[in-house]
Amino acid sequence: MIKLKDLLELNDMTYNDGPTEKHQSRIDRIVTLFKDLEIPTMVYPENSSKETLEELKYLASLEANKDFAKENDNVDGSFKDLHKDLGLQFDISEAKLHLRESSKFIVELKYKYNRPRPYQLAEFYGIDLNGVDLDSMKTPSFPSGHATQGYLLGMLYSERYPKHKKEFMELAEDIAHSRVIAKAHYMSDKKAGIDLAKKLFENLK
Repeated sequence: MIKLKDLLELNDMTYNDGPTEKHQSRIDRIVTLFKDLEIPTMVYPENSSKETLEELKYLASLEANKDFAKENDNVDGSFKDLHKDLGLQFDISEAKLHLRESSKFIVELKYKYNRPRPYQLAEFYGIDLNGVDLDSMKTPSFPSGHATQGYLLGMLYSERYPKHKKEFMELAEDIAHSRVIAKAHYMSDKKAGIDLAKKLFENLK
């Protein structure tokens, strides 16, 4: 039986002690695309909450798909492939610029909240997630960077090529949800990532 003291201590758990030098350089990055961007306080369920436990149980109920996770790991590469399939021109430098500059806000928020990854809390509850491990999963959990960047590019290209909005937004959703399928993110991480993408896209416009 889990004791109240243990649950209170669980709320103090973070992903790690702070950003690496590499991640700090992203936080300190000077941006040119996003000017005067104001991001409201974001909220996620406490580590010991019923909501987080339900999120963990949901992840445990999913069948992990490493191929799907790896296929959607490279955000700009995925959109490059879709452009090719649709017979559209693709500017890789433009895509990389949007991903590079958006990463400043993503990483800054990740370390502001420093939410543990699902596997860290699952271990406390004795839940076997059987997740996927990729190099791009080495930051705090909240918000999901892949959800942010997938939806940001999805909205950007949907506006540019409205006839193909369905395809672009389906890819955005695949990229975002692949991290849930991999058990790397809670659903609340994914939602926050999509909300952040909308803020970034509005700022661009």
